[in-house]
Amino acid sequence: MREHFVAIVPLAGRPLPAIDPSRPCPDNLLPKFEGDHFRIHGTSGLRAVVSPAGAILGLLFDRGQRRPADRLSDADWAGIAASRGRILTERYWGSYVAIVGVGDDVAIVRAPFGDLACYYHQGADALYIASDLSLLLEAARSSRRISADHVSRQIAWPDHRFRETCLADIKELRGGERLTVSEGDIRVESIWTPWPFIDPGRQLEDGIEAGRRLRDAVGLAVAARSAACRRPLLLLSGGLDSSVTAACLRAAGADFSCLNLRADDPLSDETRYARCVADTVGADLSVERLAADYVDVRRSGAAHLPYPVHRCFTQAQDAIAQQVATRLRADAVFDGGGGDNVFFASRSVSMLADCLLTAGFDRRFRSAAEALGDLAQVGMPRLVAKAMHRAWWRTRTPRHAAADQFLSPDLRRELGRTTAHEWLQPPPSALPGRAAHVGLLVPAQSMVEAVNAGAPYEAVSPLASQPVIEACLRIPSWLWLARGRDRAAARAAFQERLPAAIVDRRSKGTPTTFVAQILERNRITIRDMLLGGWLAGQGLIDTAALSRLFNDDTPAHDLSFVSLMTLVDAEAWARAQG
Repeated sequence: MREHFVAIVPLAGRPLPAIDPSRPCPDNLLPKFEGDHFRIHGTSGLRAVVSPAGAILGLLFDRGQRRPADRLSDADWAGIAASRGRILTERYWGSYVAIVGVGDDVAIVRAPFGDLACYYHQGADALYIASDLSLLLEAARSSRRISADHVSRQIAWPDHRFRETCLADIKELRGGERLTVSEGDIRVESIWTPWPFIDPGRQLEDGIEAGRRLRDAVGLAVAARSAACRRPLLLLSGGLDSSVTAACLRAAGADFSCLNLRADDPLSDETRYARCVADTVGADLSVERLAADYVDVRRSGAAHLPYPVHRCFTQAQDAIAQQVATRLRADAVFDGGGGDNVFFASRSVSMLADCLLTAGFDRRFRSAAEALGDLAQVGMPRLVAKAMHRAWWRTRTPRHAAADQFLSPDLRRELGRTTAHEWLQPPPSALPGRAAHVGLLVPAQSMVEAVNAGAPYEAVSPLASQPVIEACLRIPSWLWLARGRDRAAARAAFQERLPAAIVDRRSKGTPTTFVAQILERNRITIRDMLLGGWLAGQGLIDTAALSRLFNDDTPAHDLSFVSLMTLVDAEAWARAQG
């Protein structure tokens, strides 16, 4: 069960306002902390490390430890207060929100890549902070008001997370950020970013050492997050990322089972790979069929969140996983989510550009170029030319183009001036490949910090956790490439624990055919939703272009339907806010 909390920080010397610790939280809220400058209530199962200075809510792990901390020394608390919480991101990791008094100020820190949510609302006399939108609105006595501008931005960049949510006056403290409440001032700043870990002085040039560090970090993250679970259920696709998670669950001694989901098309059927992994790690495997019958495009799995981040096709996964988890009495569902991003699953010449900028046309460049040419089926002359252009003539800022295909023309022009995620603004010294790797972490952050919006169970994505990400960022980009292998550093790190069929696998399953099936099955419903719904009424979408699309009865044959389904998700979410 997810942990829930709500906190109140009075503003400008005001007294602490009262809080009604009532539903809709699953359990009645109980007092967790009360001091001169703030008050915290939480559910009975909420972990909290408490001192006279404040409280750290959720899971807090000391570096290298697999059991969550239940107390800290006075010296530890003194360091936390003196650093205004920054030391938490340096010496600890986990899924926590810390609220600490520092003199007359209050500092709120959210764990980098922590899946304990942290929303806030500034009222007239207090700042309200909560893990759940419903709790926040209840405590602040506020209502839901959609911000059309922020909805359009979320549609354009569905994998990005912004401080301003899609509800007016509701903001989110993102992982690695600190919110400080001072007299007459509320400010937010980043105290953890990926950039220090790509510094040349911290790079692990030796492939063997890099593999060991990566293996240790993943093992630690999986063992720590599973230690509090009685019986995890692993969503095992048969791809590299979920297979690595399976190997680490076994190494941690977890009592776990696996679930493989397949649709009716060959591209999504990875059963034989999943069975191979399950046999290797000695875990039971359930195989279930994904069916469009589980999906209702009119329902939003993100209705309880302040932004439309739930993809409707995952309703099928959520429903089946819940059924299997209930049958097996599993208390958490693990997955390999974010692995592609964290393990730098890229086939970009930015990796070769890094080689050129550090050592020129040496053996390392030739090896990486041969590997990339083999993977991408591109000839060496073309690769060399593209790598040179990437190294010396193109900006090092990663490209994250807006998915604005069906947005109104006026909006498309406005979105061109939208400020990108701060991680997409690399420092001048960043190498192109390193900047590209950091860029891939933006959707990983979005995935893990959205608390798996539609899942009716506790969901854990241990690969997208701070220790793993920091270890991966220290691995030079060229070590992620090898002949016939992307994510090569991860494959090498776990090749002794996984079957060769997984380590050497080049293919990858995809749900795109299943998504297209949902679209075709619900074409009329989707047409009516979009052409006569909230998005159209707000002038956010290009209804003329959508009308032409729906008048064409040809089945979906390109990936434009992915953008279309993002609109469906946003429309369903907006209607649910009524």
